[in-house]
Amino acid sequence: MNIKSWAFAALAASVVLGATGCGSSPASQATRTPIPSAVPTASGNALAPAQSGNADQPTNPPQAQPNTPEVGSPPASVPVDQKEPAPAPPPAADQGPNGSGHGLCFDRNSELAHSAVARLAPNAGGYPWIIEDASNDPISAGCSGVLSWMLVDWDGTHPGVHILYFTDGKYLGTATSKYYSYTTVLGKTRNTVSVQYRWAKPEDALCCPSGGPTNVTFTLNGTTVTANGQFPPNPDK
Repeated sequence: MNIKSWAFAALAASVVLGATGCGSSPASQATRTPIPSAVPTASGNALAPAQSGNADQPTNPPQAQPNTPEVGSPPASVPVDQKEPAPAPPPAADQGPNGSGHGLCFDRNSELAHSAVARLAPNAGGYPWIIEDASNDPISAGCSGVLSWMLVDWDGTHPGVHILYFTDGKYLGTATSKYYSYTTVLGKTRNTVSVQYRWAKPEDALCCPSGGPTNVTFTLNGTTVTANGQFPPNPDK
């Protein structure tokens, strides 16, 4: 056998032995390392997307569930905008003193008004006194120190007039001790009332008095009313 024939035979024998060895021993099993669904990126601050087609990844990965509080647990606090506290409500408006009503410091329909009328002496004709008019100072302007008035007369043929004064829910009395005819309230300020008087002379008809006119100003000082002006003659003379 020459050299070339020997080398060829040796090579063929090694191939046969290698094939026989591969078929006779069990194949080694490769160990598979699971591939994570995401791996850190180079920066290390975010996750890379999971590789598709990986058989070890679950088909339906678990989804994140909302954080539901347990029954009976206190609700989570919710931040709210910080706002200035609402201003305190204004104090209740002045309700007015005794005898006030309908937005007025003195109400002619009040119990105070009617009780004052009941205290008047009877008139000459024995008629009941009738409330005809009254002041109208508003409560919104304040009632302390306000002089209120009320005018009463009767339905006789020759009526007489009384003017009653009030302040701070109290009845002060009449402008004059005797009633007069032809009496008119001209106006008022917070603590004064101006009254005009006329009177009939002996020759005058009742419709047309020629006496006067004269004006008297009544001023409130505390709980006292003072008068300044000329009054008519005494009606009893």
